[in-house]
Amino acid sequence: MDVIFETKSRRFSIEIGFFDTVHEIKEKIHRYEGYPVASQKLFLDGRELSDDDGDTERYAILQGSLLRLSLSSDPDPDPAPARITVTISVSKRQFTVDADAADTVARLKERIYESEGIPPSRFALYHGNAELQDDTKLAEYVVGDRAELHAVIVGPPQQQAASGATVGGKKMRVMVVTKCGTKKVAVEVNAGDNVGELRKELQRVRGSLHFHLPAEGYFFIYKQNVMDDDRSFRWHDVRHGDTIEIFNGSITGGT
Repeated sequence: MDVIFETKSRRFSIEIGFFDTVHEIKEKIHRYEGYPVASQKLFLDGRELSDDDGDTERYAILQGSLLRLSLSSDPDPDPAPARITVTISVSKRQFTVDADAADTVARLKERIYESEGIPPSRFALYHGNAELQDDTKLAEYVVGDRAELHAVIVGPPQQQAASGATVGGKKMRVMVVTKCGTKKVAVEVNAGDNVGELRKELQRVRGSLHFHLPAEGYFFIYKQNVMDDDRSFRWHDVRHGDTIEIFNGSITGGT
């Protein structure tokens, strides 16, 4: 049966068994939403549900019941800033950022922007399977020291596409260089385009810019990683002003 849970900032539902204990319910909340069991308190009609002697039958938890989920973090009389590890999902790039438990998710996104240059509107943060909402404090999600979050890159809002911003806008400029760095050319691409479109653009401008393309074939390298022609620049986490290298040859399934 599906039961609804409500925190201070959001609602979600989880399927539980007809005879699950309160502790088993908390374990499922941890598994699907990322909230540690020790931080959870469950209430039904104002009454706290006990881990020791309660199950769904005892507390008359039914299909569609609404349970209040109260979350708490470990007390710290003199809290130090938490160091959080953030992984960008598509590129697997990791970095750390410091934050306070009292910070909102929006403030954490600003810190990430200050550190990494990724605009807050371009990514969503996840703790476990739960997306973190901007106006909620990190303490409510029990995001503390050594927590691991995932940043999922998203496209910019359509109304911002005409702003002319080079990061997150419709177009961005990348530098394309040959393997030996003897020739460099600036090319405008759409962040949502597949990398294969860069080949077409280089073919179009090669004559006017005197840019030599290897006759035997070539592939693109970005930050020491081979680029997939069928994936977008956004998927590769390419940003305005970044450099893409051309290497002679071709990529086969065994390399």
